[in-house]
Amino acid sequence: MTYEIALNKAWDEIVALSPSQRHIVKFLTDVYEVQVLDRIVLMRSPNPHASEEISVLILRYLIGILKHGYTQKGEWISFKELKGGPSYYPAYQKNSIKPLLKSLREDPDSLIKNLTDRFGGKLVEGGDFSVELVTFPDVRVKFIFWFADKELPPEVTILFDRELAEIFTTEEIAALMFFLAIALLDNSLERALKLNLTSTIEIGL
Repeated sequence: MTYEIALNKAWDEIVALSPSQRHIVKFLTDVYEVQVLDRIVLMRSPNPHASEEISVLILRYLIGILKHGYTQKGEWISFKELKGGPSYYPAYQKNSIKPLLKSLREDPDSLIKNLTDRFGGKLVEGGDFSVELVTFPDVRVKFIFWFADKELPPEVTILFDRELAEIFTTEEIAALMFFLAIALLDNSLERALKLNLTSTIEIGL
């Protein structure tokens, strides 16, 4: 399914579900305005039009919130624990884990700085260092990093609350983690997507 088809499908669901013609959604450091009547997602920045990829993700988040709400269960899980997670894991690992591993090996200081200073992540316990990051409102993702030693290679684990699976499908969570990874490595999610760093995982199926 192309992003255009997924986007049209998401708009149809939003129109049917939403009691409001306008929603404000914060994702990482960017603020987006969803205009339901005009079927457009705008950024509150010098480049106002959100990419199709981000628009689909924001609309899927809104659909999940409108249908189910979001209250954290307080139970951290990994991607493999999702329904169908093991089947999607090779693509997820390629898109999200391996780029972070490369950054951890080559420039860990910049990675930590982006997580904490640029995106406001909070250092927490776990691994050699761990950062908890707010993505969408109340949606927290934990990144756990281990440096390489003489016996073991570096390792990255990404955890999120089990409740996330109530508002996103497994494919959508994979896309969310991919977008987070490229944002952390590039500083700007929209700029990275304009450089054609797009996910091979389709969302909105």
